[in-house]
Amino acid sequence: MTNRCRTGTNSCKSQKLDRELSDVLIAISVVSRRIADRISVVSGGERVNIQGGSPSGKSK
Repeated sequence: MTNRCRTGTNSCKSQKLDRELSDVLIAISVVSRRIADRISVVSGGERVNIQGGSPSGKSK
């Protein structure tokens, strides 16, 4: 995808920064979800992940 901007504006920079910020926030969300899942397992509230296995990835 190509970004086109008018000369003398900071629109392209702003769009790139918005995309980068969005990517960082998604990464933070993924990591926080993994941490929450691990805390849940450690506290004894073991959950089954979406793939149907155990949180540790090992079958019982």
